[in-house]
Amino acid sequence: RYDVDEVAIGRVQRISRVRSSAGGKGLNVSRACLLAGERVVGTGFVAGFAGQFVTSQSAAMGVRDEFVRVAGETRTCINIIDDAGVSTEFLEPGVTVTPTDLNELVRRFAALLPEVDVVTLSGSAPSGCPPDVYVPLITAARKAGLPVILDTSGDLLGPGVKAGPTVAKPNREELAALVAAELDTTDAVLAAARELCRRGPEWVVVSLGAGGAMAVNMDRAIWARPAPVTALNPVGCGDVLVAGLACGLAAGLDVDAGLPRAVQLAAASAAHPLTGHFDLALADGIAIEQVVL
Repeated sequence: RYDVDEVAIGRVQRISRVRSSAGGKGLNVSRACLLAGERVVGTGFVAGFAGQFVTSQSAAMGVRDEFVRVAGETRTCINIIDDAGVSTEFLEPGVTVTPTDLNELVRRFAALLPEVDVVTLSGSAPSGCPPDVYVPLITAARKAGLPVILDTSGDLLGPGVKAGPTVAKPNREELAALVAAELDTTDAVLAAARELCRRGPEWVVVSLGAGGAMAVNMDRAIWARPAPVTALNPVGCGDVLVAGLACGLAAGLDVDAGLPRAVQLAAASAAHPLTGHFDLALADGIAIEQVVL
């Protein structure tokens, strides 16, 4: 993150402050799980010096390093924020992985399954990955008897959903794109979530921003809505929601039973200035309205 007075094209820029962090949805989920008192093992692809930074930062958080090293350089994404709060982002393309790299990831992933209680699969995939890249991971985890939460979008979401994760967690916009429908009412969101359930997942949890989240399966549906908070940084709240759901599943709760706590954590994250962070005491104090649909 670069903080500047203003962005002026064609001129030398003086940066007032630089903040470097290991980003990405999976690491946001990891951080939130750690803050909630869980242990976390992380895997995925890292490369080059930037990859070393990511693994060192994640290890400092407490994530056990089971990342797969590949050729190239983990991408750096630059977010330039001016004094008016306007954000301009530059996103590098990242590495291209090989079939050998993919096979190693699947092997590493399968070897870790006996040691964990819940699997979360988050985010996009690098060049070289097929659209069904999450399918063998979901299949292996489900065969091992583990709950799986899938949080992805675009071309990866459709094949991943068909593999039958325990939870698919789209936001409203991602769900609308997947079912090709406008979701401007509660009934429309509920119907779309049920349609997605028919494609494979046991549960669909739809994140609704400040409106909380809705957990839907073919028999039950609950909407958990938090009391208003002063939002300082809503980025990463969906990842914290995934972490909260994972903590609930690890404790043996059904998805609908764990949803209110997950929404509390996500709302507390919106009230924290740092992405993927939250104050547990604040989360404890956030009232949740539960509506059975």
